[in-house]
Amino acid sequence: MVRVTNRLWFRLTSVVLVIHAVLLPLLFFGLLLIVQHSHADIFVDQVRTYGRLLADELELGDALTTPERTVALLDSIILSGQGMFAEVQAGNEPPLRSTLVAPEFGKYPGDNFEFGDRGDRTYFFSVPIPRKDGQVILRLGFDESAVWDQIHDARNRILLALIVFTVVSVGLAIWLATRIAQPMIRLQNAARSIATGHFDAHLEAGSGIQEVQQLTQHLESMRSELVGINERLSLEIMERAAAEAQRRSLEERLRHSERIATVGTLAGGIAHEFNNIMTPILLYAQAALDDVPETSAPADDLHRVIAAAHRARTLVNRVLTFSRDIQSGPTVPVNVAAVVEEVVALLRAIAPPNIEIVSRIGSPLATIPGDASLVHQLVMNLCTNASQAMRASGGRMTVTLAQRSERSDERVPTGEYVVLEVADTGHGMDAKTLSRIFEPFFTTRDVGEGTGLGLSVVHGIASSMGAVVVADSQPGRGATFRVYFAMAARAETGADLATDSIERPAGEAAQ
Repeated sequence: MVRVTNRLWFRLTSVVLVIHAVLLPLLFFGLLLIVQHSHADIFVDQVRTYGRLLADELELGDALTTPERTVALLDSIILSGQGMFAEVQAGNEPPLRSTLVAPEFGKYPGDNFEFGDRGDRTYFFSVPIPRKDGQVILRLGFDESAVWDQIHDARNRILLALIVFTVVSVGLAIWLATRIAQPMIRLQNAARSIATGHFDAHLEAGSGIQEVQQLTQHLESMRSELVGINERLSLEIMERAAAEAQRRSLEERLRHSERIATVGTLAGGIAHEFNNIMTPILLYAQAALDDVPETSAPADDLHRVIAAAHRARTLVNRVLTFSRDIQSGPTVPVNVAAVVEEVVALLRAIAPPNIEIVSRIGSPLATIPGDASLVHQLVMNLCTNASQAMRASGGRMTVTLAQRSERSDERVPTGEYVVLEVADTGHGMDAKTLSRIFEPFFTTRDVGEGTGLGLSVVHGIASSMGAVVVADSQPGRGATFRVYFAMAARAETGADLATDSIERPAGEAAQ
């Protein structure tokens, strides 16, 4: 049978108890001494300060002019509850004492040099008062009982706190010692399970702790199993390599799924946006075409509307094929003015009545290299964005197309451009919003009112054509978007740019 005194938890607990037995008395008396001195110092400082204030009052006032006034002042000291003894000694004359001093107080016993002197529970001290007619001494006595009671209560609280601390610390020591012994016990059991035979050699621990002795016995048995351990380590390395390869494979599949999901979301958003626009256009255009003569001018216009809608549907199909080349069509010289006029005419037909559309298209203009359908989509997205910004409040959308040189804007390389400008008087944007407008799916509209793809598509089309898009806006002052197209060829004539202003209530730009 193993003796309890050899257990690790018992020895650790014993050490904790010895430490407490040595340190706790020192801690108790040290704290008690500190508390006693602190209370005494506070008391002495208070009463001496009070005595000095009384002395100043006697020195500066008229309380010493007559014995009656002096006694009245001394009585007020006793009545205030601050003192137990008060008298005034002027030279060799008999002292004037308060009438409220208890009879047991005889002759003034002299000043106390320390708190608690003479054991009478009264602290006496005197304060000299300089006068023209001679020095006067104010003698006071204050009750120390309340302070001694406070010191006694503090001692009891300190004792109780140390008792609680001792009980808790001993309990924690027992628990901690048991916890420390558990790992060695587990190692002991593990070593016993690994050992498969009997060996003559033994490890000597030289320790009286029973757990350590048993652990050393089984460690010697484990030594002979090192070869088998090496094989097990090799198998573990192979298993870890297989697990790591499986983890990398799962991560790659996850990243692939995320990419597919992102592209699918983008394609679905674009398809949803365009289908919402094209479906009513196709339906109403076809219905209107059925109601007009085939050879009339409106019929020709409706045929153009239907053709434009089908062109947009073709673009959606190209996006849904996940093509990364946004300009998959042939690059040809594009007459931007014709495209802008077509878009403006379409907007005037569908824009709300509270939005006014003004177009200023200069002439002549050089052509740009690109795809007319992409240019049409770019202009339509900018105008639709501007119209959305003014949908609630109304306003003016100004579409300007001109050929000019750019030298001052740091965002645009110096050169000659065909510049498309779409300005609105909508709510505008702050700098934080303006910095994110070209991010895919970023939108300031309410949920369900937009996918946030319009301006990102504008940026993508412009980048694919080598154009530059810049935006300027301030809250409450609308927004202006400019697209700088590089020119394919100069116009044959150098005439001044004419301005054609067409004003009609229509839609305004939304950022």
